[in-house]
Amino acid sequence: MALRISEWGDVDALALESRHAFDFAVAPIADGSWVTVPVKVAVGTRRRPRFVAIAGIHGDEPDGMLALLDFWDRLQSADLRGTIILVPVANPPAFAHHQRRNPLDNLDLNRSFPGHIDGTPTERLAYRLVHDILKGADFLFTLHSWYASGMVAPYVEFPEGASDVAVRSRQAAVAAGFTRLRAGGWPQGVLGLTAVEMGIPVLEAEIGGQGMSTRENRAAYADHLARLLQHLGISEGDSPSNPAPELYGRGFLYAPVS
Repeated sequence: MALRISEWGDVDALALESRHAFDFAVAPIADGSWVTVPVKVAVGTRRRPRFVAIAGIHGDEPDGMLALLDFWDRLQSADLRGTIILVPVANPPAFAHHQRRNPLDNLDLNRSFPGHIDGTPTERLAYRLVHDILKGADFLFTLHSWYASGMVAPYVEFPEGASDVAVRSRQAAVAAGFTRLRAGGWPQGVLGLTAVEMGIPVLEAEIGGQGMSTRENRAAYADHLARLLQHLGISEGDSPSNPAPELYGRGFLYAPVS
């Protein structure tokens, strides 16, 4: 049964050492049905830190979605020292059509945050993700792939600047084992920028592309997730030594296809 907006409760009220799976109804659409987003919550032996991971913001980026579902299948709440909230498919209408934008209004979800409660389906979806899922988080990790028309060497973006949020985000990027780092000068509407404005450290990762998923890409995401959770103190164990990262800028070079 879908969890209606008014029924989304306080995550801190969930029992310790428990797992929960919800279908969160976020926006009504013209045919009278609702856009529902799957949300999975695992509460460990204590409630904090609260870690949020979101994939499928674009519907043609399956690596992150499948990586979070695989991660959930292996997750044991008794092994956690904190709360994990997973949104494996943040944009179900776009996913259903295997495309970047939401077909209900042709908007890009990752240019629509923090959203509007009375806006279009995408704007309402963005609003609910921010105000019901992200609010109160101690860390945000978003899992992306490159466009369906291209492939990317794996990298992670963190907030630019010298603020506490930026510094903690960059430290987490290194601890998570990424070798290519980029300070993200995110435009308005990107979820990472909204997280920064809320005072939440954030990483936005890019692995894979071409609208496909590979075992290697999912394994890479699994490794970064494990290292990141150890760094945050949510899971036990010592992270293996991390490779020396390189800091990159960003540019585009286009070539014709013969």
